[in-house]
Amino acid sequence: MYKKTLRLSQSSISSTTTGQIVNLGATDVIRFDQLPLFLHFLWLGPIQMCLAVAFLWGFIGVSSLVPLGIVALTILTQVFFGRLSGRYRSKTALHTDKRIRLMNDVISAMRVVKMFAWEKPYEKLISSIRSDEMRKILKTSFIQAYNIAMTYISSRLMIFITFVVYVYLGGELTSPKVFVVVAWINAVRFPVVLLFAEGVQYLAQSLISFKRIETFLLLDEIHQSKEREIASKSDNELQMVEFKSFTATWDTVNPAYIDGKEYGKIGVALNNINIQIKKTDLVAVIGPVGSGKSSFLHAVLGELPAKSGRISVRGRIAYVGQIPWVFSGTVKENILFGEEYEPIRYLQVIKACALQNDLESLENGDETLVGERGVTLSGGQKARVNLARAAYRKQTDIILLDDPLSAVDAAVANHLFHQCICGFLSDKTRILVTHQLAFLQDVKRIVVLKEGSIADMGSCKELEDSDSDFTELLKRDELENAKATANRDLHALTNRKRVSSMSSDGSATKQVEYVATVKKEETKTQGSIGWSSYWEYLSNNKLTLILLIIIIPVNQVLMVLGDWWLSIWATSVIPSSINTTSLNTTHVNQASNFFDNIFYIYVFAGITCGFIITSLVRGALQVYHLVVSAKEMHNKMLRAILNVPIRFFYTNPVGRILNRFSKDMGQVDELLPWLYSDLSQIWGQIVSVVILAVVVNYFVILPLIPIIIYFILLRRYYIKTSRDVKRMEGRARSPVFSHLSSTLQGLTTVRAFNMQHQFEQNFHEFQDNHSSAWYMFLVGSRWFSLRLDLLSSVFLGCVVYLSILTTSVTDIDAGQVGLAVTYALQLMAMFQWGVRLSAEVENHMTSVERIQEYCKLPPEPPHYIKETQPPPDWPSQGRIQFENVSFAHYQGGINVLKDVSAEFRPHEKIGIVGRTGAGKSSLISCLFRLNDLSTGKLMIDDVDISKIGLTALRSCISAIPQDPILLAGTLRQNLDPFSSHTDEELWSALDKVQMKESIEVFSSKLEMQLAESGSNFSVGQRQLICLARAILRKNKILAIDEATANVDIGTDKLIQETIRKTFQHCTVITVAHRINSIIDCDRVLVMRSGKVVECDEPDTLLCKGGSEFGRMVDAVGKAESLSLRNAAKQAYHKRHAQSGK
Repeated sequence: MYKKTLRLSQSSISSTTTGQIVNLGATDVIRFDQLPLFLHFLWLGPIQMCLAVAFLWGFIGVSSLVPLGIVALTILTQVFFGRLSGRYRSKTALHTDKRIRLMNDVISAMRVVKMFAWEKPYEKLISSIRSDEMRKILKTSFIQAYNIAMTYISSRLMIFITFVVYVYLGGELTSPKVFVVVAWINAVRFPVVLLFAEGVQYLAQSLISFKRIETFLLLDEIHQSKEREIASKSDNELQMVEFKSFTATWDTVNPAYIDGKEYGKIGVALNNINIQIKKTDLVAVIGPVGSGKSSFLHAVLGELPAKSGRISVRGRIAYVGQIPWVFSGTVKENILFGEEYEPIRYLQVIKACALQNDLESLENGDETLVGERGVTLSGGQKARVNLARAAYRKQTDIILLDDPLSAVDAAVANHLFHQCICGFLSDKTRILVTHQLAFLQDVKRIVVLKEGSIADMGSCKELEDSDSDFTELLKRDELENAKATANRDLHALTNRKRVSSMSSDGSATKQVEYVATVKKEETKTQGSIGWSSYWEYLSNNKLTLILLIIIIPVNQVLMVLGDWWLSIWATSVIPSSINTTSLNTTHVNQASNFFDNIFYIYVFAGITCGFIITSLVRGALQVYHLVVSAKEMHNKMLRAILNVPIRFFYTNPVGRILNRFSKDMGQVDELLPWLYSDLSQIWGQIVSVVILAVVVNYFVILPLIPIIIYFILLRRYYIKTSRDVKRMEGRARSPVFSHLSSTLQGLTTVRAFNMQHQFEQNFHEFQDNHSSAWYMFLVGSRWFSLRLDLLSSVFLGCVVYLSILTTSVTDIDAGQVGLAVTYALQLMAMFQWGVRLSAEVENHMTSVERIQEYCKLPPEPPHYIKETQPPPDWPSQGRIQFENVSFAHYQGGINVLKDVSAEFRPHEKIGIVGRTGAGKSSLISCLFRLNDLSTGKLMIDDVDISKIGLTALRSCISAIPQDPILLAGTLRQNLDPFSSHTDEELWSALDKVQMKESIEVFSSKLEMQLAESGSNFSVGQRQLICLARAILRKNKILAIDEATANVDIGTDKLIQETIRKTFQHCTVITVAHRINSIIDCDRVLVMRSGKVVECDEPDTLLCKGGSEFGRMVDAVGKAESLSLRNAAKQAYHKRHAQSGK
């Protein structure tokens, strides 16, 4: 399955999800382990039944066919219910896939979920999916309960009907016959009825799982050349990339309908592309959002198949994605990416990518673990690590760069462009998607894309002089700035020390605080499962627990009472042969014999009916009780995960958390109810057997005591090992799922670098560790079973020997002795199975224990505080006051904000700038109370935010995050999860961000299903939807965290204009790398190393000598600096002119 994952085409990726693949590995693959346990009973059971009937024929004649008929009828019903169970399993899997998919999205986007106060709506949504899932699981569990109950009901019916028919036909009911028949019926009951039924059910469910796995394995694969032609170093005219009438549409990659739901891809792909790119060329690809820029690179990678035309690529490729991808390893491992370490080249790459000071600031340098999804790195650092990965790749001919400069500030972007892209990589063919206009003058050719087609192409000078879409896309003054920038003084750029310090100033603070936490291993529980875990699991539904406590003993007494009454019947009735004197009176004697036994038959019938009714009720109550407990546990765990502090998700990989919601929850949903139900039945019988054997023959207690002692010691010895092995197996699963999740996130990068084999080897290592633990568990179980068989055989031998001995020297009734021996015969199988089940229950209770661990995670501060609930219209002004604020991302961590004091006035537009790691995003985290302040106070409209509930705070602040997050579900749910807006309001918000027309083309419109992570939208379109979401919230405060970093200039301006119009009466806080996006703000706050350096109007700061903000503006180049200063001055005069009116 992992090999298949590495080969999935884009269309297949669109039709499946991370959650679905995780669910296949967690629940469907396990059927390969479970099915062989019962599969052989499908042929062994009928053979055993036939042998039993043949043997019984010699004892009771034609009456021996009764058990065969009952077994056949039972098997037919079980086959029917087995098929029904398979259908329910298929429907259950769909709900489980949907739940795990949504959980994967929510966990990955937990920062956004918390900032938007979406915990409750997503808890409700996931719980609703869970309820649908549990309804199907409950039906499957009822079928399992029926199968278990029929194991015992069928044996009671066989015994009752067989002897009634036998007596009716004139048979003589004697103790030897009774107990031989009972012994044979009980001997075949277990393998023929229970295990055969389990085999049928597991086979039906396994076939569904195998079909799901087969469907996945048959998904379309990417068609790439295994080897690309290696370009000649001497031939600089060689065409490295050549498009010939290339056309591709997303309809072939993202099917319009998946599982009956519309997913369509927004925008076009590529249409009739014709271009040749030669060796060492630097080609820039530009265009508005959705124009096909990323599709252009995907076509070169082979990820976007041609609908018509063709593309030729010669040489090896390295790829830098638009959304930086790092895997869970060290910084060094992410840069090397499987390449041999060459110190000189490595240092050159580090310097070219401005990472030198960043690495020096880390506690362990380049050996620092980056964590899941690179949580220890800022967005700019992740972008530079991705660029360094491509640059270090020695045997590379073509470098594809999907807007890597947007995630860093202007000075670092200049350094990366000149020192790395134009310098270190100058001998490579480079295709650069960019929104940075200042660099277009330095590229050899510019490709302007519009709606998937090449609108224009040529050098910057050629396009500037032409009357084309290029001049529509870029304003004339921007081109002039770009030209002037090409001739600027590069002193600031060549001063590597300065640039490196710019990129990492203050970053040490962020790194050190996380490094220690990233190394956190999964909690290792030791020792036995506490009784509190059992009680917490079993007491979730106290009413059904009380009913079970009543009905289980009643059911067991009725079972023993039936056998006891049978022994009385066999020894109390006068044989019919005494009254038979002639063959001529045979018929009369048969009738007389039957009526002589009628009293015993009625009593036996009453006991049997009572047993049947209580067995069915008992089975249904047991599974209902445990399924409801599983549902409650899931909801508790979900609630705990949604309310745990954000730091938990920095230290725990997605795969580790999903492991609890998939594999562990699956064990509790489907396996534990069956184990507990069967365990109570088996141990009820075992206790009855032992008590009856002791009552009938107290000498049996002599071997019983040492055997019980040995049993306790053996079980304790086994469970001590197997329990820890099962825990080890549970922990070993997490890296498997984490690696799978990480691979899917970076699949395009993995394939671009041809690293499939290395990732496959890593997966095999994780899977081998898990398989080793699982194999140890299975072998230990076999070891235990063998010793239990020996122990049961010893006890059986002792009971039989003592029974024979005591019968010859005492006056104990033969019927009672027969009853005791019959039960002892059953005991051999029951004892082994019962002890094994008890061990299995404790082993699988580790899943309950792991879930309960998450249920008890320490929560965030209260979401609702009734006493300090702010007024409904709070905040009415939007005034924000920081009073000596120090802030760390977790309690006891290093402060990333240090003694910050600032006041943002109502309706003020504040721009926050600073180098990477300066604390800009931490200021936003502080505002949303993602952790409590270390010291100081933060006030909003004179309300201390530490005194109010988190929901009241977060719901009153709108946010547009740096990474545009869309979760699984419909577009409507992503825009309005609380369902608090009308359709007109939703369409109005989409219209304001110019997305209305793009959505209206789909038949489902607002109900269109989003692909995983919203991948059927481009990054820019996702950002516009996030803006529409912020518009709908209508709050007085808006926080924007690098929201325009990954969009083109046109979309950037659209976003800025929309914000100015829609939020003109709101306080807007903007964290930005692009200084032009905040140059017209009312004030600019400059941060460095977690402290406020200066805060004033942009023009005032630029006019002040020695201003940090002035140095940042100057770093972008003379012409652009002049343009920014003019813009700041114009904004200043406009602002003061308006205020003077």
